[in-house]
Parts: sequence; structure tokens; C-alpha cells
Amino acid sequence: MNVTLNWLKNYIDFEFSASELADRLTMLGIEVESIKQPGVELEGVVVGSVSTIKPHPNADKLVLCQVDIGETAELQIVCGAPNVREGMLAPVATIGATLPMGLTIKRAKLRGETSEGMLCSEKELALSEDAAGLMELATDIPVGTPLATALGLDDTVFELEVTPNRPDCLSLIGVAREIRAETGNPLKLPQVDFTEDGTDVRAMTSVTIAAPDLCPRYAARVIRGVKIGQSPPWLQQRLASVGIGVINNIVDITNFVLMEYGQPLHAFDYHKLSAVKHGLASCALRRIVVRRAVSGEKLKTLDEVERELTSEMLVIADGEKPVALAGVMGGYDSEITEATCDVLLESAYFNPSSIRATAKALGMSTEASYRFERGADPGIVLAALDRAAELITELAGGTICKGIVDVYPGEQPLTEIRLRPGRVNFVLGTALETATMEEILKRLGFGIEESRPEIAPTAVGFGIEESRPEIAPTAECTFEVTVPSFRSDVTREIDLIEEIARVYGYDNIPTTLPKGDIPVPAPDPKVEVRRCVKQFLLASGMMEALNYSFSNPNSFDQIRLAADNPLRNAVPLQNPLSPEMSVLRTTLLPGLLENAQRNRNHQIDTIALFEIGSVFIRSREHKEPERVSGVLAGQVGEGVYSHPYRHPDFYDIKGLVEGVLEVCGIADYRLQKTGALTFHPGRNAAVLLGDRQIGIFGEAHPEVLENYDLPYKAYLFDFDMEALVDAAIFAKRFEPISVYPKVERDLAIVVNKETLSDMPTELIYKTGGELVESVRLFDVYEGEQVPEGKKSLAYTIIYHSASETLTDKAVNALHDKVVKRLNEELGAELRM
Repeated sequence: MNVTLNWLKNYIDFEFSASELADRLTMLGIEVESIKQPGVELEGVVVGSVSTIKPHPNADKLVLCQVDIGETAELQIVCGAPNVREGMLAPVATIGATLPMGLTIKRAKLRGETSEGMLCSEKELALSEDAAGLMELATDIPVGTPLATALGLDDTVFELEVTPNRPDCLSLIGVAREIRAETGNPLKLPQVDFTEDGTDVRAMTSVTIAAPDLCPRYAARVIRGVKIGQSPPWLQQRLASVGIGVINNIVDITNFVLMEYGQPLHAFDYHKLSAVKHGLASCALRRIVVRRAVSGEKLKTLDEVERELTSEMLVIADGEKPVALAGVMGGYDSEITEATCDVLLESAYFNPSSIRATAKALGMSTEASYRFERGADPGIVLAALDRAAELITELAGGTICKGIVDVYPGEQPLTEIRLRPGRVNFVLGTALETATMEEILKRLGFGIEESRPEIAPTAVGFGIEESRPEIAPTAECTFEVTVPSFRSDVTREIDLIEEIARVYGYDNIPTTLPKGDIPVPAPDPKVEVRRCVKQFLLASGMMEALNYSFSNPNSFDQIRLAADNPLRNAVPLQNPLSPEMSVLRTTLLPGLLENAQRNRNHQIDTIALFEIGSVFIRSREHKEPERVSGVLAGQVGEGVYSHPYRHPDFYDIKGLVEGVLEVCGIADYRLQKTGALTFHPGRNAAVLLGDRQIGIFGEAHPEVLENYDLPYKAYLFDFDMEALVDAAIFAKRFEPISVYPKVERDLAIVVNKETLSDMPTELIYKTGGELVESVRLFDVYEGEQVPEGKKSLAYTIIYHSASETLTDKAVNALHDKVVKRLNEELGAELRM
């Protein structure tokens, strides 16, 4: 938003220079992006009057002009502009002046005749692109006046960056209010004074709000007998100085009040409003109906574009049709024209969310929508309306109908907040007097009443887990602060503290170092598990994937989840980006398989990916557990002689799973075959801790591979991160090196083909007890010398005692006991 120094001084007195004001506003929270002085480029250009014109003796298209610029002698200037004539006033660039285009004016001879300056067009002065002729000036401007002064350009323009939470600063009065907080000088608000005639406005119009949730307030006045024409120079200059184009006196007045009060207004041609409502008999009233648009309804706006509306958009309608897009732009068919004689003037407050959605949907952004979508001031509606009505009668004539139509179904009481001075000083680290706090808030427009004294709470009483011994409970007053309607951003006590801080000055708040011991944060097991798992998987050659939390509901079928699987009960999104991203994910596996498919499509066949992330389980508690999942597919290896490429197998994924468990310190787990439909039957295993399943891994089912267009086998793992955290053991325990030797024995047994390799392992540990240090499966064989339906499992068993040397006799006896138990419980036979 642009504001000018001279215009600002109409509302408050101050002595700041342009740079000082920019610094003060910035420290108050209104960033000044740039400072411009448009009149500087017009230095040396004055208003001149063409006294006489005579032909150039040596050029048919040039003339010799005698120009009066208020000095003793007139200047002779050679000119070729087609519109030059005697008596006209035009800009004169005098000798030594440098124009915006970079041309420096010198005394020169043109075709043998002396030229002592230059008569200028608007383009040559960088005021517009019009180069058709000289710029014509109003005849009442004194000759010799600097052009910048004549055009109102001898001013300073500030470009302000107003944050979305401060719509109150999108006006001259709003900025002046901030300056009042800094200086304490009183505001000079416009004093509105006008006379209403005998016609009652209610006999001219009525207002019906059919959508009070989108339009809490709508007010209107009628001004009769206006004359449409150009605005006076002062008004044109004011609007031009802030970058607003002039149209006619009525529209220019609404824009002037918009900049002054920050309240958008709209003027309708009264006689272009229909008095008929939905085909019923006409009446004398020109009705205003604020309603939602009918889906598919069309409106031609002021920019002459016909727009199709939806039922979520708010329109201003008459008795038959929409005549304006509420809060965004007026309608073309009800605009002010030269034929307008009666005006209906609108001032309203619209729901910010509604205006924002409408403007975005239609790709529109106007000065009105910019303010309404940030939150205008419902309390300024009538003041802005009266100010505009007064200016219309002054500049366009006419009379104001008696009374005002003000429909206010959404009126809300002003917000009241209790402010504790002790809390202010505690938060800011200051020692401000209560009178200083009160004065700051009053300057900002807050209402303040002092309430009875109470015991000031200590630091802990303020809700801060810290105690300051220098702050003792004392009796102090509190303030009941009433928030003005233009400060919708202030809702809590901490907001009032921020207001005091920024006006008092952040640079005035002392800088103090914190006191006390810095507590050592307790280690977070979840963070440690996540770190260890991630480091291990990265060190194993895998790469981390980061996928959206949104998922395709069809992915449940793609990974073959059972119909009764609770993971199918996903949380749907209200406004999904697309049908393929319409639910929250309940598992990480589909995203990783899609990653594998995408890599395969880009001819990347080394696929080793993992992801650590939350899934979303629909339940009464709305759980968001974290999981770690991975996919291994394509080829592994380095493609060199010592490590050639090969296809991954079940043992690669099993090794990754065992590594994850190892870095978490989990050893007492067991593996068990599952019937999970995502995995290949017989080539998967669940990881169990007692009876709790903490993970699953294995080869993906062929149908899953087909669903994701993967031409090779893929191996998956999926862990419950919370289960890993619960079972993780990071405490390191020293174990001395044993002085007693270990005894190693190999054991090869023949068992049924369906027997899992972990079942003999578990029995060996149970039978040997503490004397069995480790059991390792080193061979699985099916074929010759092994009966059909059987398989051979070969284990290495290490026997060891921490208290004595085991003799061969003792080891043989224990080994025989192991063989016997394997035979009894599993039907295992020694392989000879």
C-alpha cells in the first residue's frame, strides 16, 4: 500500500523527516519497502503560458513560441507539437533541467532559430505514455509554478508492506493511529457535517441480508440529483499520488474514502436497480438483496468480463438479478455513468474467508477484496458512508436522503481482555509503570478500566516453569481492556503485551542473559531408535524415501490386503488434491512399491529404499503410529569383479531385518511363518517378541509384483517403530573374557520339509540352557541322499561354561540329550 507524507499530515501532526518516519513505522511493525519522491525528477520544469506563436522561417512543421514562465523576459522555444496554441498552459523544461528520460536541456539552435527551453509532453516527463502532443495544464495554475507543485508531486511516497494480521493499517487513518502511539499527538479525524433533505431513505430503498453468515453488516444511503463529472485537481492528485487512477467524481470519492478509512465502498446508479423481486409485482423501492449466488448464475463485472458464479459466492442483487460481486467488484450494468443522477451508496462488512475464496476462484484481486479478505472494520461502516456522502454533495452536488439503512444481524460485543501489569514486565523483562502501559494502549485506541487490586502471581503463577526470587507476590491493579473493532488481531493478554512492547520500543527492552543451570535433556528412546535404525540402513546401502502422507485407496487392493484388514479403514480427506491422493496412508509399503515402479520406469534397477514415517489409523483415539519399512528389488552388488551384480534373495532382506533388531539391542525375538497376503506363501516371516508381532518381512507376492509392473522379485520389510522403542536395550554391559575354552560341534539332522529352521534352534537352546552359547544354521539341503518330503538342516553349536572347563564327556552327554529331544519333538534323525 502507498501513502504520502503530505496526505498523512492531514490526520496527525508530526515533525519526522521522511527517513525518520520510515524508521519509526518499521520499528512499529509496518515495514517501509521503499521511499519515492516523484517530484525530484521534475526539478527545473515549470508551468509556462504560450503568449504568441509565429511560423519557423526555415521549417514548415516547427513554430516559434514566446513562453511566459513568470520571469522578466519571455523565452523563445521552438516547438513542433500539433496541439500548441496561444494561451495554453504547458510544462516548460528550462535550461539546465534533466528530464526523466535523461535528456539535459541546453540553449540550442534549431534550423537557425534559438530555442531557450522545451515544451513537454506527458511521455517526456514520464507521467504517462501519451506523446501525441503537449501536456495541457489547468488554466488556473499560476505561471512559473514548479510542475511538481502544480501536480501535487512535491511529496514523499511510502510503499508499505502491511502484514495480513494488520488490516487496520491499510488506510491513512490507520497509519496515523500508529504515529499517534509513537508521538502522543491527537488524531485529526474528518469532521463530517451535512444536511439531509425531507425524503426518507426507506421510501427509496430497502436492504435484505439473506446470508448473514457471509455479510454481518450492510448499510446504504441514497444521494439524489448528483452531476457526474471530473474530480477537482486536489482529489485527482491525491489518488494519483498513491497509484489510483481517476474515473469520475463519484467513483473517485469512494476510492478516496477507501484510502482514508480503509473501508471499501461502492456506488450504484440508483435507477439501474430493479424494483421487481422474482417476477412479482413491482414496487417503488429499488431493493438491495445480499444473497448467495445461484449456481451457474452470470454477472458482467466492471472490467466487462462475464463471470459464471457458484453457490458459495456472495452477490449484491436487486429485485431480479445480481448487480455486484460482494466485496470484489461492482457490476457493469449498474455502474455510474455520465447519465447518472441518483446514487445508492453501499458500505458493508463481509466475511473475510468468503471474499478470499471468491477472489481466488475467479482469479481477481482488487483494492476492495485485498481489504475485505484480511478483515475490514465493521465499526467504521457508517463513518465511511457518511464521509463519502458529504464529499459527494460537495463535489457532485445533490441532496442526501433523510436517514440511513443499516442492517446489522451479525453484531458482536467488543472483546474484553484482562491485563496484568506484572505479567507485562515479567514477559518483557522490564520495569514499566502501569501509567506507561495505560498510555500506550489508549494511544492505540484501546479502552481501559482499572479493576480492584489483587495479589500478583509469581512466575509459576504466570504459567512459566521457572521461579524468580526477586518477584514476590504483591498487591497490584489489573486492567480490563476493551479491544476496538478495528483490531481483530488482538484476542489474548499476550497480544496486548506485544502492543506495549512494539510501541515502547524493542530496542529499549534490556538484553539480559538467562540465569540458572541448563538442564541436561533426558534421552528420548524414540529418537535414539530412529537414529540407530536410519544409520544402519543407510550404511547397508539403502536410500531413504520421503513420500506423501496421502494415499490411493486402490493401493489396498494392489498390495492384496484382506477385506477385513483394519488397514483398509483409512481416513478420507475432505479436499483431496486428486482421487489418487484421497486418503491418509495406513501403511508405508504402497508408497515404497510405487517408488520401485518409478525407478524401474527410469531404467534404475538397483532398488534399495526405506522410509520412516507416520501412518494414520482410524480409531476413537486417532492413532498416528510410526513405522519403518523397506523394499529391496532388482539387483544388488557393485558391478565389479569382486562384487558382481546379482538378484537379491530372502536372506538379504532377512539380514537387514536382523541388523535392525541388533542395533536396537533386541535379541530374544523369534521368527514365525505368517499368512499375510502381501507376501509370497512360505517365503515370509513375522518377527515376534513373546506373543507381540513387531514386524514382518519376506518376498512380495507375484500378484503384488504384477500390480506394480515389477518384472523381478521384490523383498519387503515393515516394523512397528513403537514396538522397537519399547523393546530396545541400549545399556551396555561389560562381560569379561572367559578363561575357559569353548567347544564347537556340528549337527546335521533330517526333518520334515515343512519344519522351520528356527524350531530346532529353539529346542537346542532350551535343552542346553546356559551351556549353549550360540546356534548357527549353516546349511539347508534337499535332494539326493535325503528322502522325499524331507530336508537336511546343519547347525554349528558352541558349548561353553563361564565357571569351568567342559570335558568331552560332559559335552557328549549334553549333545546326545539335544539329539534325543530333537527326535522326540520334531522327529529329527541324524544325517549320517
